[in-house]
Amino acid sequence: MDRKFVEGVLLRCFILGFVVLIIWFLFIVVAGGLAYDVHGSMFKEITVHQFQVIHYCGMGLLKLFIFVFFLVPYVAMRWTGKGQKSAD
Repeated sequence: MDRKFVEGVLLRCFILGFVVLIIWFLFIVVAGGLAYDVHGSMFKEITVHQFQVIHYCGMGLLKLFIFVFFLVPYVAMRWTGKGQKSAD
């Protein structure tokens, strides 16, 4: 597998992860009441505050995973590849 290919995959995964995160955020901001109504009917004892905390923590965890598993390896590969000449 080519180094540039892996770097490209990591960068695309990072971008896609943030797109998912932004869509999730916008959905909760725009249609949070609807989402709470749907989930509130499934889980009878969940409050609005608990629902918001769950989503806030979930978004924070997703952002942490995106950085740790995609951005950090991408940056590390870019830094270690600076001193190497390409075989092309």
